[in-house]
Amino acid sequence: MKRLFKIIFCSVCLFFLAVACQSLNEISNMSDQEILSNIEKHKPSNGHKIPRDMYKRIGATHVGGKYYLTNEPFIIEGCRKLHEMGFGVLKLWFYKGVSGYPYNSDWKLPEQITYKQLAEHPYYKTCFDMPFNTIALSVGGAALKTTNETALAEEAEMYELTKYLLQEYKDRDVEFIIHNWEGDWLIRGGTGNNAHWSRKNNTHTQAVDGDKYTVEVPADSLQRVEAMVKWFTARQKGIERARSEISNTKCRVYHAIEANRVMDSMEGIPGIINYVLPQVRVDMVSWSCYDGLDKTGLKLYRGIEYIKKKFTPSKYMKGEKKVFLGEIGIPEQRNEGVMTEELIVANWDTYVGVCLALDVPYLIHWELYCNEPKDDTLRKSREIRKTEEMRGFWLIRPDGTKSFAGKYFELLLANQGKSIQLPDK
Repeated sequence: MKRLFKIIFCSVCLFFLAVACQSLNEISNMSDQEILSNIEKHKPSNGHKIPRDMYKRIGATHVGGKYYLTNEPFIIEGCRKLHEMGFGVLKLWFYKGVSGYPYNSDWKLPEQITYKQLAEHPYYKTCFDMPFNTIALSVGGAALKTTNETALAEEAEMYELTKYLLQEYKDRDVEFIIHNWEGDWLIRGGTGNNAHWSRKNNTHTQAVDGDKYTVEVPADSLQRVEAMVKWFTARQKGIERARSEISNTKCRVYHAIEANRVMDSMEGIPGIINYVLPQVRVDMVSWSCYDGLDKTGLKLYRGIEYIKKKFTPSKYMKGEKKVFLGEIGIPEQRNEGVMTEELIVANWDTYVGVCLALDVPYLIHWELYCNEPKDDTLRKSREIRKTEEMRGFWLIRPDGTKSFAGKYFELLLANQGKSIQLPDK
């Protein structure tokens, strides 16, 4: 009888394993050529009809720009500009130091402030009151320094913030997405050379400013993973607790985990997607996807599908796996020269094609006003920068003109529900 029970038990396990494997390979078994063909079919320039709700799918980040165009408080100026441009998705930095919004501003923040109090600040309140459909907030926290004590504090703050948003905007159909900044950099302790992890017994390297670095994964990597799991779990619990208490509201608040080295995870290097995400339940996943940008869109497509494999959404999402591009940008003026409009528009058309092919809910452009001078020594300067001094992560240049990306997105928004023809086609 025991032998029969073991046979039955093993058979059941093998069955569920086979079902799981089949589910994981639903799209990943497509050939590269099939994926590329699917991307081509969904490119707006190739006649794919732009969704009628495209304005709800694309947006931009506003933080840290090195110039301004009006005398309004900087954060309000940017939000108003994005709304005027027709974007329905807004992303802001939501840090207690608010260092990304200095111009024409007098924040008058107390030394000790909660996230709820920050949301009540007149500057943020003015931005939140604008008619965006989705507002993503990059929120700081303990991350690697998470302990049992800090996790409880994190849960309490997320609960308080979520409850406030659900009640304050109960009569409005709006969603807030609370997420971290690039999680793989957080787990690696920064963005320097030592953060470019590799494996001792493989040939993986990371290119950094033209050089290659091979840094073995540190011995405490699993402890770092554990801290991140604890941190994300605390955030999710706080948000879920508030949602369970406030049901009579049109407003929705979600928690997303953001990763930024998905290609590394696909190669087996410990990271957010392959080591942390399988251990948590979260509403959505954001990808700051510079590591997945090539001219074909293949890496981006594969990366999104890989994230979905590793992702088990919270019960609140009812099985829906929402993976979005929380940060994506193309510098119009690289240090080595100026990229052409034709090349930049072709790349954006490809990335939008990927998003439409995979029904990606949000594509968030980095960013409204460029935050990166070509000269790194000027990064901390508050002096207003000129167009030629910037790398070109922008929708609007310092001279007030729209960038190549800005004009492309303007074309999409002006033709929702229709097909478009690019000028160079």
